[in-house]
Amino acid sequence: MADEVRYPLLRTENIPAYVTVMTVWIGFSLVSAVGLRAILAPTLTWTPAVIWALLTTMGGMAIMFGASALNLRKLRAGFARLSKGEPNPQIPPVWCPVLTMATNAAVELQRSVQVRNAARDTTPH
Repeated sequence: MADEVRYPLLRTENIPAYVTVMTVWIGFSLVSAVGLRAILAPTLTWTPAVIWALLTTMGGMAIMFGASALNLRKLRAGFARLSKGEPNPQIPPVWCPVLTMATNAAVELQRSVQVRNAARDTTPH
């Protein structure tokens, strides 16, 4: 039986976030096109400048998205161990600062839950 994916990579609930990212993509690309035209003006027309900026910005975003997805796959086994309460889940380090912060937050959450449970277990009822 296939594992149910509780947190799929793409979800309809995230459409507002996707729209925001696409808006930032277009905005950054337009600013980049202005910069490109300023550097190469007047030899470059707006159409190729905007197309170039859109493509290169999307390429960078695609690289980051793909790298993040790969890093999350790398973290999956460690997070599974963490969810089982293992004291040292051996979550591998990744290069992405955002995923590193999320990993640190998850490990800290596990520790605080364990401390709280230990305190509750030692408190007379």
